[in-house]
Amino acid sequence: MNTDELYTYILTAFEGKSFENIILNKNNTENKEKFENEYREKIIEAMNTDEYTKVMNMLSKSFLKNLAKGTSSNKFTKEECNEILDIYHKLIENISKLDMPYEKIALEHFTNVRNFINKYTSKEENNENKNTSYSPEFILEVLDVKESELKGKALDIGCRKDGSLVKYLREKNVDAYGIDMECEDSEFLEQEDWLIKDYPENTYDLIISNLAFSKHFNEANLEANNDQECFEYAQAYMKILNSLKIGGKWHYAPAVTFIEELLPENKFEVKNSFVNDNVMKTTITRLM
Repeated sequence: MNTDELYTYILTAFEGKSFENIILNKNNTENKEKFENEYREKIIEAMNTDEYTKVMNMLSKSFLKNLAKGTSSNKFTKEECNEILDIYHKLIENISKLDMPYEKIALEHFTNVRNFINKYTSKEENNENKNTSYSPEFILEVLDVKESELKGKALDIGCRKDGSLVKYLREKNVDAYGIDMECEDSEFLEQEDWLIKDYPENTYDLIISNLAFSKHFNEANLEANNDQECFEYAQAYMKILNSLKIGGKWHYAPAVTFIEELLPENKFEVKNSFVNDNVMKTTITRLM
């Protein structure tokens, strides 16, 4: 088994469509059969070769790069780099235990990865708090909201306590509204949980969410034994998309690529780009 084959198989069998399998209630029987009948033996054989070290380094670097896309920093300490490398060594160690079933190996690996991400993102919380002071102009620029989009009806999901972006948009003659659990109810702001809010279909020309809904969606997906909240976020996510008018856009950061890749291409156009080297953002346009 060469480096690329081993690397691709581990990503597919133990990480790659985990959320899709949950959301679509699919059993990963194909990977299980390949693992038991073919790949387990090949992986064990590769442990004593140069390919093994290369694959471990590729896996750890790929993981850290993807983690950086959804967080506010890509600065990892030497200890953190070694910790994620140890997680992949542990995965291969479990694979070498012939009495350990595929499901248990996959679950333990997924739990170890989630725990690492939760610990890392909690460390970054102070950096995120600094972003709450960003000006409305800066937020619009970062999320690539064009001047031509500042019209019609808009919604800021996670508008924060003062609703500064909503106020700014209304000064631009946009019929703007905001929701947040921290704000007080007013004519244009609503104290509401974004998971249970009623998002009426075909309503908004523009939706914005900066370091709010999608960030918490990512976190919910990574927490162990949290399938119910993941479903609730997925359902709210689709309601938000369907509340866009045809041609309407939803700008948000960070990206939630694990569900974006499942969206029907004939109905939604998804564009990803980097805010900087650290965070990926998304713009979704409703096509039909």
